[in-house]
Amino acid sequence: MSAERIKEMWAEFDDLASKSENEDVQFLIRAIKLHAELMNARLAALDALGSVNVQTRPT
Repeated sequence: MSAERIKEMWAEFDDLASKSENEDVQFLIRAIKLHAELMNARLAALDALGSVNVQTRPT
């Protein structure tokens, strides 16, 4: 997934949260966004480690 698409998704989360009048719904949307950001960072780190391991593995 491209960085631009990820930025668009974060904006969609913010847009959804801002449109809701219910504070509980806003909280849940922000919590889901935070979880998605954390998972994105963790998966990117794992992907980077995998790339390093593949590149440094002897053939």
